[in-house]
Amino acid sequence: MSQSSTLSPAPVAGTRDTSRHGGAPLLVIGAGPKAVALAVKSSVLRAAGFDVPEVVAVERDRTAANWLAGRGWTNGRQRLGTLPEKDLGFPYDCTTWGEPQDPVTGEIAQRMAGFSWAGHLQDRGLYARWIDRGRPQPSHREWADYLQWAADRSGLRTVPGEVRAAELRDGTWTLTVEDGAEHHAVHGRGLLVSGPGPAAGAVPADGTRVLDTAGFWKLAVEGFPDWARTVIVVGAGETAGTIVRELALGQDRKVTVVAPRATLYSRGESPFENRYYSDPTGWAGLSEADRQEFIRRTDRAVFSQEVQSDLALTSNVSWEPGRVIGTRPADGQVAVEIAYGERHLVHRADLVVDATGGDALWFTGLLGPRAEDALRDALGGAVTRERIERSIDASLAVPGLPAPLHLPNLAALAQGPGFPNLSSLGLLSDRVLARYVPGVPTDDRAAAGARSGGRTAATATAHGLNHMDTWGAVQR
Repeated sequence: MSQSSTLSPAPVAGTRDTSRHGGAPLLVIGAGPKAVALAVKSSVLRAAGFDVPEVVAVERDRTAANWLAGRGWTNGRQRLGTLPEKDLGFPYDCTTWGEPQDPVTGEIAQRMAGFSWAGHLQDRGLYARWIDRGRPQPSHREWADYLQWAADRSGLRTVPGEVRAAELRDGTWTLTVEDGAEHHAVHGRGLLVSGPGPAAGAVPADGTRVLDTAGFWKLAVEGFPDWARTVIVVGAGETAGTIVRELALGQDRKVTVVAPRATLYSRGESPFENRYYSDPTGWAGLSEADRQEFIRRTDRAVFSQEVQSDLALTSNVSWEPGRVIGTRPADGQVAVEIAYGERHLVHRADLVVDATGGDALWFTGLLGPRAEDALRDALGGAVTRERIERSIDASLAVPGLPAPLHLPNLAALAQGPGFPNLSSLGLLSDRVLARYVPGVPTDDRAAAGARSGGRTAATATAHGLNHMDTWGAVQR
């Protein structure tokens, strides 16, 4: 059965209506942290008088599903690698939307504080208990509860189903969504791709002795087998780190990590590194080589300091520098071929887990002919990760397309290291939504000018609204 959503305020029976608040929405693939952050900021900005699009997420499961057991990325008990105070509103700098002294910026910050991690705990009656326990990192399951709470409060709408195609038509995006036996279309003025995508995989998984990330967490939830006493984990990023921690500490198994560099590096988290995550002002002024090195040192192929601290408690973890080039069965075990420089060696283990992460270009497989041609034209050649990363503009989108395609997971090199992860969700939502408000600047130079007292191009006062009266009405 085929259906089509409309943008009409009075849709016919059986269609998907995505036209609330008087216009086509911003579509997001996946109802995860980025979608929730955008929905929260959109609802706050509309309440403050800004004409921004509503956010509609297409989700095949449920809000924050990847943070819960059963979706292949965690067992829900792992602890969050980012400070929970870096929540949906962080860094709470609202000068994208007005001068520092403008009442609207204070109003937006106050409204956003109502969606904070602390606000969630207060609403649940858990804030004092969390403080008294020393502000521990929440588990992934607890973080999912926070995201679901914020999504409900902000009114995030989700369209159930899985996106099968994304096409450009008449300056808008049309998503073909499969929900069971039904197919329907969802339309929006912009599209944001979130989520890690399917695992890329350095070695083919067989579902028994060689597992991908999803296969590992499925096994961990069902019960880890006794025969898997020695495990090789391929990869050295945060996905691998959580798997190593679960194996070494949660399951008491011997683990060898195959990492591409000399050792298992920890993520740089001094105030100097963190500053670029919270505030990327000046990031584009760094040389590309320095930006690449910064990202490599602080975010890619590194374990968080919390994972490193946990692993220091066990002697179950060793590592081998190099890259896995193949696996083969070997007398009831798996032989893993590793190349490092001119050296080739073989390690054996009962189980191999490929934790090399997701495919950053997974969304390109959804693009229809017009969208694919438009993206190729915008990039000036073949669609490659390098071309996209260098092209991303201040709104975290590829410039030159008929309708915005926001790719925050690929925005680190061009716009700042915090956009692909949880480090600056509030700034991410400002950058994206400002794209849809004429005259509002999004680049770091404009933001720096606003923070120093310079005039931004537009504020809600330009709409003739009394913001503090609006805020008071909400409080009442």
